[in-house]
Amino acid sequence: MDSRHIVLKLFVEELGLQGEIDSFQNRKNLQKAVYLGQLSGIDLGYRYSWYLRGPYSTGLARDYYQLAEAIRLGDRGFESRSLNDPVKQKLCFIKKLLTVPRDCFLSTGDWMELLASWHYLRSVSRSDESEARNLMEKQKPTLAPHIPHAQRALLESRLLG
Repeated sequence: MDSRHIVLKLFVEELGLQGEIDSFQNRKNLQKAVYLGQLSGIDLGYRYSWYLRGPYSTGLARDYYQLAEAIRLGDRGFESRSLNDPVKQKLCFIKKLLTVPRDCFLSTGDWMELLASWHYLRSVSRSDESEARNLMEKQKPTLAPHIPHAQRALLESRLLG
């Protein structure tokens, strides 16, 4: 198992995910968690583009399939490794962001999709608030009503300017 896969496994586990890819929901959650985790300043090198479920990285998809295959074949190179404390602290900050606010009635996966999508549209695509909201209402009508929660969480976390 190469170091890139080891870091990926440790990174997603630090964010509270097991890194399983056996379902669409698990793969979506992993995509969004890594997107948001990289906002902490820890750049794993994954670049994202807009897709049906928000930001999506083909490089990340390739790597998590390779990681899953290595583990399936018995590679346990990650077991003796850990992230250093400064990285863990940065990810702890993001892990708190992944907690759905009490007054927002979304699943954790939908919350991560909303956060990642809103951040991507506003910061990466540089859409103004109206453009971003219109796109969300068209493509994600069940998430769009919760935009104010995402906006507040991202502003409070200083991840949106």
